[in-house]
Amino acid sequence: MVHLLGIDVGSTVVKAVVFDASGGVVGSAARTVSVCRPRPGWIERDADATVRAAFAGVRAAVGGRGSNVVAVGVTGCGNGGILLDTKLRPIRCGILASDTRAAEFARKGEYPGQTSVLLRWLRARKPQVMRRLHRVAFWKDYVRLRLTDEFTTEPTDVGAAGFSPGSREPALPPCRASLAIAARITPTAARATGLRAGTPVMSGCLDCEAAAIGSGVAGPADLSIVAGTWAINQVFSARPPRPSGGLFLVNPSAQPGRWLVVEGSPNSASHFDWFVRAATGRADFARMAARAEASPHGDLLFVPGLFDRGGAFVGLKSSHDLGAMARAVMEGVCFAHRAHVEKLLAAGLRFRRARLAGGAARSPFWCQLFADTLGLPVAVPTVAEPGALGAALLAGVGAGVWPDLAAAQSATVRTARTFRPHNADMSVLARRYRHWLKVRRQLFP
Repeated sequence: MVHLLGIDVGSTVVKAVVFDASGGVVGSAARTVSVCRPRPGWIERDADATVRAAFAGVRAAVGGRGSNVVAVGVTGCGNGGILLDTKLRPIRCGILASDTRAAEFARKGEYPGQTSVLLRWLRARKPQVMRRLHRVAFWKDYVRLRLTDEFTTEPTDVGAAGFSPGSREPALPPCRASLAIAARITPTAARATGLRAGTPVMSGCLDCEAAAIGSGVAGPADLSIVAGTWAINQVFSARPPRPSGGLFLVNPSAQPGRWLVVEGSPNSASHFDWFVRAATGRADFARMAARAEASPHGDLLFVPGLFDRGGAFVGLKSSHDLGAMARAVMEGVCFAHRAHVEKLLAAGLRFRRARLAGGAARSPFWCQLFADTLGLPVAVPTVAEPGALGAALLAGVGAGVWPDLAAAQSATVRTARTFRPHNADMSVLARRYRHWLKVRRQLFP
């Protein structure tokens, strides 16, 4: 029995999923890790608490079947970083990508939470920390370090962090190919997780690419949308677009010979989760999504930005109820994604369909809104955790279960449903989108 384990180290939740060779879920678990904000703009998390959450999730997902797991794949949120001393122990709490403490050091095309920007800030503002710093770890790499006692990284995290593939940044660990075996499970980690000692662990890749792979995105005709904390819109390309036109990320892919071109911002489905909690005090996603669906098109707009430069309802009246507000939030998130997709199109990239993952994919109504907003068929995969599946597929290819990623995707990825755009709704949403763009420019010039 061949099983593969995918570990997805998210910014708030660590997920572990065991898959069989057909993509079926054998076992899964998720563990939340608390995030702290010690100062305005500082967003941190305890690195060892993250490892404990990963280990507990793996043990629960494996469920005593560790001998069947032939390989482990890791993925995770990029950027930020965990600062390590010469013994590879954390100097302080790890920093997440949404952190803005280094804003004054970000250059054009960068953002404050990028690892390269944070290192610039540390060298200028925290020389006492820099004197103790030996290495900086990306989040998935720190979990892999504790699983294997080997400290490495791979090209997708390095590129996303603002470093060139051959960077000589002394704080970075050795870089190995994403499909390569980075190390093997130690006896200590085996006892903690239920895995077999000696099980190979692959280098893995950044979470946005893992989600694209696990969603079934294979070539340039497919647009990958991840609507979660971040609005991720991405496409594979045989070459990087030139000029990039200020695109968010043009990154070497986990698969050699291709690039992942990404447009994104922290302006996606987490806004709806915020709205549901703020409006009801509960995390009742399904009920609020139903209220949004029952609400007709209206004049209320929502501009996302709660985790960036600020968000706003525009045109709010006493006649608007929670359903109208919920629909406006859903539409506003779709509009934010469309603005990013238009930048990909302006860079010369073309695609015929989209595959949607993340929190928004839980709502059929929201999936249809995406199709109508983008004017593209939107397919939703059957797997609930495409990032973990993508990591597991990389592990399977690296371990020789499949010859390449195309074969791995063909064997495992299935589509639950495809949403096709409705012409009438496309016209209404196109008008509302143009108005939304004007409002956003006025609010945030």
